[in-house]
Amino acid sequence: MSGYLHDLGVCLHFQKDPLLKHILILTGDARRMADLPYLKSCIKILAEYFTSIAIEIYALEEQEYGELIEAGVDSLTIYQETYNETLYNKLHVKGPKRDYRFRLDAPERACRATMRAVNIGALLGLDEWRREAFLTGLHAHYLQDQYPDVEVSVSLPRLRPHAGNYQPRSQVSDKNLVQIMLALRLFMPRAGITISTREAAVFRDNIIRLGVTKMSAGSSTKVGGHTIAKADTGQFDISDERTVAEMKTYIEKLGYQPVFKDWQPIL
Repeated sequence: MSGYLHDLGVCLHFQKDPLLKHILILTGDARRMADLPYLKSCIKILAEYFTSIAIEIYALEEQEYGELIEAGVDSLTIYQETYNETLYNKLHVKGPKRDYRFRLDAPERACRATMRAVNIGALLGLDEWRREAFLTGLHAHYLQDQYPDVEVSVSLPRLRPHAGNYQPRSQVSDKNLVQIMLALRLFMPRAGITISTREAAVFRDNIIRLGVTKMSAGSSTKVGGHTIAKADTGQFDISDERTVAEMKTYIEKLGYQPVFKDWQPIL
């Protein structure tokens, strides 16, 4: 499950689904709208309701990751978007994400800060998908080798319909995505593989058996999307709109055990 933090009240509404033990919170890259003190106050509230809190936010310094870990965060998701530095610089001419190297090194800074789990990925479609998948794998493999105590995972997000008129440079078919996923599983047997609600329900149903380890459910990419009746336009369109309970039921039908909690912090 994921949701943008809109105000502190939003945090309290996430408790409504008793199945959820893990939550991913997103802010975008506008630090001024969700600075570190604000995030820490939200995280402390969420920690009362969830065993595991993940963040997908702007790139931070090592010491800042440490502050969020102390507040209750245990995992980080951050996408490089593209490993093509020339293309990256064209896409981020200005703004907080314009420093390619600072973003590239963010997962390692989180590892050094003792983040329990780090999830990386490229936004498939921005550049040639084979190149992006190859470099994502190398990046993940490096992190796993250097920080063996960190749970390293890879996400495989494809560009979805979104606000704006940007068109993908590379089309990534279902077959291509399965090829990437299987290659990663062979290359990194211990790595996690995440497939989000960007993907259609029928596609997600059929890849569960192929090595996926984590799936989101009940997601919203809109600011206040879980609590405000007329929330803002989402970051991208959700394709699989099933609830957490519906996903649980389907996974069980396949003969698998849905796991909502796979670790316990030592107090």
